[in-house]
Order: sequence, then C-alpha cells, then structure tokens
Amino acid sequence: MKGILMRKQKWLLFFISLCFFLLPFFANTSFSQTKDPGRVYKVAILPFLIHSQENLDYLREGIYDILSTRITVEGRIVVVDRSLVERALYEERPMRLDEAVATRIGMRVGADYIVLGSLTKVGNYISLDARLISVTEEKPPLGVYTQHKGIDDVMVKIGDFAQEIGARILGRRAVAGRQAEPRHPYLVQPRKEGRLDPEGIGFRRSQTLNFEIKGVDIGDVDGDKKNELVAIDNHSIYIFKYDGERLNLFQHIDAGYYHNFLTLDVADVNRNGHAEIIITSVVEDDLRSFIIEFEEGKFRKITEKAGWFFRVLDHPKEGPILMGQRRGSEGIAVGPIYRFIWKKREFERGPVMPFPKDVPLFGVAMADVKGEGKQEIVFFDYSDRLRILSEDGKSSWVSSTRYGGTANFYETLKKKEEAFRPQDAPPWRVYIPGRILIRDLDGDGVNEVIVNKNEFSSGTLIEKVRIFEKGEIHSLLWEGDGLATNWKTREIKGYIADYQVKDVDNDGEEELVVAVVNVSSLTDRKTTSNILFFKLF
Repeated sequence: MKGILMRKQKWLLFFISLCFFLLPFFANTSFSQTKDPGRVYKVAILPFLIHSQENLDYLREGIYDILSTRITVEGRIVVVDRSLVERALYEERPMRLDEAVATRIGMRVGADYIVLGSLTKVGNYISLDARLISVTEEKPPLGVYTQHKGIDDVMVKIGDFAQEIGARILGRRAVAGRQAEPRHPYLVQPRKEGRLDPEGIGFRRSQTLNFEIKGVDIGDVDGDKKNELVAIDNHSIYIFKYDGERLNLFQHIDAGYYHNFLTLDVADVNRNGHAEIIITSVVEDDLRSFIIEFEEGKFRKITEKAGWFFRVLDHPKEGPILMGQRRGSEGIAVGPIYRFIWKKREFERGPVMPFPKDVPLFGVAMADVKGEGKQEIVFFDYSDRLRILSEDGKSSWVSSTRYGGTANFYETLKKKEEAFRPQDAPPWRVYIPGRILIRDLDGDGVNEVIVNKNEFSSGTLIEKVRIFEKGEIHSLLWEGDGLATNWKTREIKGYIADYQVKDVDNDGEEELVVAVVNVSSLTDRKTTSNILFFKLF
C-alpha cells in the first residue's frame, strides 16, 4: 500500500512539473502572450511611395490613417507624431527610401519600429509592398506584398498588416476565429460596448473642380436610364456622367449673376420617367426658384421665377414629392409647407403637408426611425439639434450633439433683430441646414438617419459668419432611448457642402457621395472642390 502511494505521489509531481514545463507552449497557442508588459513601444510610419500616373495622394492618406489607428494599443503601442517623422525626413534628405534610411529616421525620432512601403498602380491593378523594421533590435523585417484589381481589397490588406504589426511587436500570435474585417475599412464602426473602433479610411476622390460646390444630387436627368451627378455653385449647374474613375462634364448651364443658388434637388417629381433639376434661388429678398427638365435633346425650364422656397421630400410611401414654402415679411421661409402637384404642363400648389408649425422646409425627413411601424418627423431645429416628432406632433427626442451645420446662406434686409436695427445695418444671414437622409443601407429592415457634422474653425451657431475646415458624415440608429452613432466616416478635411446616397456609378448599388469644398486657411477660401465616393454595404 505504501509503495502504491509513493508511486502516485511521483506521478503527481511529474504531472505538475510537466504542466509548468508546457505552460508557455499552451500560452503561445491558446492565449495572447505579451512580452515586457510594462513597456510602451513607439512606431514611426513613413509616407508610402506612390508609383502611378494618376494623383493617388488620397491613398497615401488613407494608408496612414489605417495604420496609425490599428497599430495603436492603449498603454502598449503608440505612433510617433507625424510631424516629427516629416521633420526627420527633411533633415535626412535621402536620395532613396530603403531600410537603412528608414532605420536612421527611426533612430532620429526615438522609434522602436518603423513602417515603410510603396503602392503601384498599373491599369486597374494596384500592388502593395510594405515592411515593418525593428530599429532597436536585430530582427528580420515583417513584410507584406499583395496585388488586387481595385482599391478595396488593398485597403483591407493594409488593415490586416496593421494587425500583424501589433502581434509582432507585442509577441502575440494571431488568435484563430477573430472577427472578420469590415468590408469597407474607411468607416468607423462601434464596438459592442458602444465605443468607436477605428477602422481606417478610404474612398475615391474626383478630380479637382474649379468652383465652389453649394449642392450635389444624383438622378437620371437625360432619360438614358443611367444616373448623372448634378452640382451647383452660386449661379451655374454642372451635369456630369461618372464612369467610376472620373467625372465627365455632360452639360454646363450658366444662369447668370442675377441668380444666387441656394439648394439643389434632383428627382422625378412629375412622374414622367426621368428626373427634374429643382433649384431654390434667392437674390436681394427676391425668390427666383426654377425647375428644369430635359426635353428634345436640351434642358428647358418647366417652372421659372417661382416665388417659393423648394425642397424635395423622400416620402416613405409615395417616393419623392416636391414641397414649397413662401417667404414671410422678415425674409425667411414661414407659413404652411405645401405639396406641389404636376398638372398638365406645370406644377400647382396642392395640399398642406402634415407638419407641425415649427417644422422647417429645409433639413426635414419622414420615416419610421424607431421601428414601431409609425412615421416620425425628423428635422434640424434652429440650433442645429436633431429632433424627432411623433405623428401627433409631440417631441419624443432631441440630440445633445449638433448636426447639419453648413455655410450655405442667403441674405435678407427684412429680418429684424430684437434690438433696434439701424437702416445701414448689414444684411441678415439665413443659414440653410444640411440634408437628412433615411436609408436601410444594410437591408436589415432598420432605417438609418444619415446627417453631416461640420466642425467650426471660426464662428459659432449664433454668429453671422461660419467657417468650417473639417467634417464627418454620421449614420444614426435608434437604440431604445435615442439615436446613436451606427457608423461615421473618418474626419474629412474641408467643408462638407452637401451629400447624397444614390447609385452614382450605375452599378446597382448605392454610394455615399460627399461634396467637399477645399479650405486653404481660415481667411482664404479657394474656390475648388472635390467629390468623394464611398462604397457602402
């Protein structure tokens, strides 16, 4: 009996010793094992070299955003400030950017690791070549090379490479069964606990347009069963055909300097099979709105010098409908909002829209946003708060965050301030909020509320001058007690003038289309613009 107990004790001691011996191996295969848990590693990212006949600078920016956000691990890995890296590059003045040069730059900025790479575009194919180099230790580089047709898969590969960088630095092995990467890594999507997870950025950017966009919309305006992109500045209409690579000007319509375009809508509101172009125009307290349509090979006005503010509402049951509102004695849109009906050869004022008194014409939408089978009214109030009203007009929610702010305005001399307004006072600026779009983009039966969020570089909501230098587009979902961010674009440099979600490249899928005005400084606004195209779900 004693011998049996001794043998059992020996086996137990052997088993315990074996467990301790094998524990590191189990940790490496089943768990994330990190080295030097108290150390913070610094990673420098060099600008990627671009080899292409096209201007692909936006891809360089997108790659940096993806790498910098995904490499960062709170308390473990930090990315060296970009300005320090650029300064070191300037001081080094290398003839070529190879591993030796990268190592020297990494040492200059105090980095433990440095990332460098290149992107080459030949025809429709894009190849990526990137490496992670250890600056402080003798280690073989971690590299990635891939080639794809189109940019989406390349950007996803960049995201995977960033994950591998974190694993290499922290001594982790890839964990099997990790969550799949999002299809499009330029949207920021929330984690389950509600925080925002940086997912990188990427999009297609149009060529630079030498005018300041005030509005953009999409529709089949010439009846060829394909959508065109329409943009406006102060007094011109630009109609483009987009081939997925470039905006090709189809027609330019100059209305003259006696117009000041305010808003643009493109929709088939007379139900004749192709879209009309609806313009609200205000000059010196005179409404000069008009509607044009393509007939017999040319665009002609079917409504002109209309004394109405116009806007199109995407009705959840009836589709696009034309709405209008009169200008009041103080130069602003007041009174009932009417629906306009097409009769024979013109639009006529129809019934009053079922909106409560304080609901504005601009920045309003109707939809079932709560998922209760009831239509709500969603709109921006005068302080740029997003509000939801029930069918009976009762307020059910108001945002704490401001959305919808724009620099789009007209001036009126009729508006009276609370204090005495002298005769020589400057005109009052009336600002127009952005669109509110309602879409079920991922087909799950739940409506998303899509809005803009421009950020001020100068001025406030109550001041007469607004200057924006960056912004985002947000998708909001109802989460029981309010709207919360579902996804958002990464920060967009410049002023978001307008946006739309429609099929712009005629591939059967809707894209997020964002018109951005480029701002060079707080005091000098260049009259150039770009249009960004985001593939969604």
